[in-house]
Amino acid sequence: MLESKRNQIGLTPRQIEICLQAWELLCEGKKNRKLVISKATQHGSCTRFSENDNVVYLGANVYPNNGVDANSRMSMIACLAHELAHADRFELEFRRPIDLPDILIDEAETSLHASFMAKITTKDREDLIEDARDRLIQWLAIIRDKE
Repeated sequence: MLESKRNQIGLTPRQIEICLQAWELLCEGKKNRKLVISKATQHGSCTRFSENDNVVYLGANVYPNNGVDANSRMSMIACLAHELAHADRFELEFRRPIDLPDILIDEAETSLHASFMAKITTKDREDLIEDARDRLIQWLAIIRDKE
């Protein structure tokens, strides 16, 4: 998988509030989507969609860090849009592969799905599309190594 260099430091109450506001903006006009914040203050916690619970968990890595790849520099809103896209795709009955290499295709498709959300900036759209490209390149490299 892509090694992301996203934030690892637990979120502050103010950062969590900003994320909740961004989530409301992204979810406007959609079915009620739940953002669970219970682990957001923990160091190393991950922002992720859970198919079992049908919710998005907010984690420390919702914020970017100083990596140069698209995933590492994606904004908080782009990260949340990506996870919201997982929830949207789950509702459409897409079932995510969980093993390499095919999980990379699912992640790429999810970033592309998120790139069409109306509430994101052009820069967020570009980073999501670049994230998709990077994941597809990694998928191709794994497939070619197997040959």
